[in-house]
Amino acid sequence: MNSKLFYKVMAGFYDLIDVIYFRNYKRSPRKIVLDAINDTDRVLDLCTGTATNAMRIAKTKPASKVIGIDLSKDMLRVAKSKAKKADVQNIRLYHMDATKMKFRDCCFDKILISLVLHEVEEELAGRILEEAKRVLKDDGEIIVTEWEKSEKTLQKILFFPISILEPKPFKAFIKKDLHQCFEKLGFAVVLEYHCDYSKVLVLKKMRE
Repeated sequence: MNSKLFYKVMAGFYDLIDVIYFRNYKRSPRKIVLDAINDTDRVLDLCTGTATNAMRIAKTKPASKVIGIDLSKDMLRVAKSKAKKADVQNIRLYHMDATKMKFRDCCFDKILISLVLHEVEEELAGRILEEAKRVLKDDGEIIVTEWEKSEKTLQKILFFPISILEPKPFKAFIKKDLHQCFEKLGFAVVLEYHCDYSKVLVLKKMRE
């Protein structure tokens, strides 16, 4: 299945991820991400999908400015429908390539990359992160959410569909030392949280 068709199929039920895997909000990456955002931050949600993180931030922190971008028009269609229905005024959603963004240098306080990097080949992931570094303020943070296998039996069973349905790069990605991967691209991991089925890593630019 090509990527365009994959996201077209996924758009209709992508939000089920929260229902199945992140239903305990106190142990979910959604809470960690929201708590990391300051009230007046300018936030970029890369590959926003159906804008779950972006919408939660925009609604909870109305003084923030939230921008979500995605290459999938089907995902964006769902996201825009959600934003319109909720009448959220401080969010903007754009059809845009995360490797060639139309934003000036150093203009975002926080950049979110949620459940994205495991879906793409290593070379493309590197280009996304390099472009994210360009538009991130020097004192800003990139907040990465990624899947993490659990040792608990029930969670292992529930995680199995993720292992089957995710794109080809997933199997290699889940075994990687992400700290080393990010360091090679000029980022330091300053915080790490372990949540249900997932982990959240907070990155800052390394000083040259």
